Amino acid sequence: MIRELISTIRPKQWYKNLVVFVAIFFSGNIFNLPMLEQVIIGFVSLCIISSASYILNDIVDAKADRCHDKKKLRPIASGALSVPVAAVFAILLYISGFVLGSFVSTEFLLAGSLLVILTMSYTFYFKNIAFADIALLSSNFMVRAVAGAIAISVSISPWLLLGTYLMALFLSTSKRKADLDSLMNKAKDYKKVFEIYTSELLNTFLLMAGISLFITYCLYSFLGIAVHSLYLMATIPIVFFLIFRYYYFATTKSDIARNPERVFTDKQMVVGMLLWFIIFFISIYIL
Repeated sequence: MIRELISTIRPKQWYKNLVVFVAIFFSGNIFNLPMLEQVIIGFVSLCIISSASYILNDIVDAKADRCHDKKKLRPIASGALSVPVAAVFAILLYISGFVLGSFVSTEFLLAGSLLVILTMSYTFYFKNIAFADIALLSSNFMVRAVAGAIAISVSISPWLLLGTYLMALFLSTSKRKADLDSLMNKAKDYKKVFEIYTSELLNTFLLMAGISLFITYCLYSFLGIAVHSLYLMATIPIVFFLIFRYYYFATTKSDIARNPERVFTDKQMVVGMLLWFIIFFISIYIL
């Protein structure tokens, strides 16, 4: 039972909530311990809330998940975990997550509530509407970024919103394309949106999202930050590499596109991300 409960909260997907650290990092406050404490509490709160939503999603999608080559092994879809037990566990997680979030601020709780509303909207309705499903999933990441800014009471930069949204749009589209290419004829049984999505259509969206993300980053490097922008421009080739290597994963049926957390198993991506982080860190905190 414990093993199934741990599996169904999907701890491997908690990395999505790392977006809450974007605001504190880019605002130059990563070493401000009171602020960092607030963001860490917010991160844990969103992880718990997200896990509750994952359980709810698995309950609703149990039948569809049985048509997926990997998701059919999830505890609820496989029958290893009963729906009543999972539902009670989800409720307890929601309560715990919001109680913890209350230690950050009332505004943070509102952001957490919005995240739950968007997630439920997707689970019960928008997951079956092509284009809207990807748009809503990407909005979830934007809400997480906003929650991180709220946690430390800093202004919400339009670059933060646009960059986070486009990155999420790129990753979400990558996942859709990878699922379609892998499941092929079974894709329509898994999600209704695959009655509309084609590999060519998703590839067009993916390329558009990737190019938009790259252009946005370039503009941010030139216009979005006043300090040491010349050093940040040096990261542009790195970001180009990271975006289009991931594009390669999405267009070659790579398991990384279907499971983004596995990107850390690719040495070239890890090296690229480390180089980007080091240059950015030096530009903001040392120079």
